[in-house]
Amino acid sequence: MSLKSPRKTQYEIRSAIIDTAPTVSRPIPVRADVHLDRLRDNVSVLRTQANDASLMAVVKANAYGHGMTRVARALRAEGVRHFAVANVPEGARLREAGLEAPIQVFAAPLAEHLPAYARHDLGVTVSSPAVAKAVVETATAEAPLRAHVKVETGMGRIGLARSEAERALRRLADAPHVRLVSLWTHFATADERDLSFTRKQLRRFRALLDELPNALLDEIEHVDVANSAALLALPDEATAFTGPLIRTGLALYGVAPREDMTDRLRPVMRFTARVTHLKTVTAGAPVSYGRTWIADAPSRIATVGAGYADGYPRLLSNRAEVGIRGRRYPVVGNVCMDMLMVNLGAPGGEGAAVEVGDEVVLVGEGGPSVHELACWAETIPYEIMTSVGPRVPRRYLAAKGEEEEQCES
Repeated sequence: MSLKSPRKTQYEIRSAIIDTAPTVSRPIPVRADVHLDRLRDNVSVLRTQANDASLMAVVKANAYGHGMTRVARALRAEGVRHFAVANVPEGARLREAGLEAPIQVFAAPLAEHLPAYARHDLGVTVSSPAVAKAVVETATAEAPLRAHVKVETGMGRIGLARSEAERALRRLADAPHVRLVSLWTHFATADERDLSFTRKQLRRFRALLDELPNALLDEIEHVDVANSAALLALPDEATAFTGPLIRTGLALYGVAPREDMTDRLRPVMRFTARVTHLKTVTAGAPVSYGRTWIADAPSRIATVGAGYADGYPRLLSNRAEVGIRGRRYPVVGNVCMDMLMVNLGAPGGEGAAVEVGDEVVLVGEGGPSVHELACWAETIPYEIMTSVGPRVPRRYLAAKGEEEEQCES
């Protein structure tokens, strides 16, 4: 199976506003570079960490802001055979783009949406006895369904209770038009230094497996417990199951859930903007909405063509730094919808060389890391990455020295 070249379809046209970014040639002073060679390197690192267990690439939320269809195509070319999304429209976009590989939808489904799962050949997360019943009743010879049974071990979100799991599994296994693909759970704290609760969840999951008859276990194709954090923190325990699938999301994109987990991953995205205006302000002059920053000395101020509508959080106001010409400079004043301001220091100082049009590194090489931004914004790396908005052009780079490619998503 492979990811075919994108087809020009009405579905793609309708979905363009949420799935695609403007092409790089569009005159806008902000851009995200997506390094596909680094994505491939990360796949290799994670496969080694997973003892060559199969990877499930989590490409929900526009591949964590990187562009879902292009990322999926690159991953499929690297031999990744399983994909996961958050909802049916995301899975349908991948199907419209030509992805011929198993796709699981993580969300708990509504019964009336199950025909759409069958129509697009998407795996259903069976999260309750009611969902199991609906799957069995909906599946037909012409429209079969693939079931991924989720059990609750401590996440406290969705999933079957241990006491409900065997009956649901039997019901699905006995249904003639349902394929029982996986039994899985999700860890709540695998990204924390204290792994005691993660190990407790593992014990609960193992106890469930021990209770299930071998004949029923034989009906299940994959056992799926590990996310990126568990794979990096507990690789042997995370892969110690028959037919394991490893759900890799954040780590695929080169960011560890916790900064000290590994230094082998390579960040795939570099988020940049450009200086659009320069001026010198006097001591006592305010900058931006709310006058939250007042110059305490004459200062050279650069206005940068990116703001919170592009995915640069307003919480970074007066907290963050950016990279310009190899140096760090502080963000001053409130981040605006489309602009932010940077203090280059005293006129005639080290920032005097900065010119209109210069590149400003918001995240990535030459600037702060995703973890730094997350810390300044009092959030997590996931939110920083998925916030990069649809109006930001993505430029896809195949490898160093190769011709740069432009892409719609």
